[in-house]
Amino acid sequence: MSGLLLFVATVGPMVLITGGFGLAVTRAQRRGLGPTVIGPFQDMWDPSAARTQVEIEIRAEQKAPTPSPGDPPSDEGPRVVPSK
Repeated sequence: MSGLLLFVATVGPMVLITGGFGLAVTRAQRRGLGPTVIGPFQDMWDPSAARTQVEIEIRAEQKAPTPSPGDPPSDEGPRVVPSK
């Protein structure tokens, strides 16, 4: 019986903490809180996804290039061409 109690006392907190992080991530994604809540944990456990998220944020904040003086007028405004 003491072996079972020792096992539960050792493994239980790890399972609860991991499950709590999973629940927090799921709720944050549903509510649209994304990088605010998930950012630090994403940096620790999935660095490539964190770098991708930073790249997405940088590209979203970039301004569209202004047209050159010789470009024909466009009714749609400046067009952004994704870089490869």
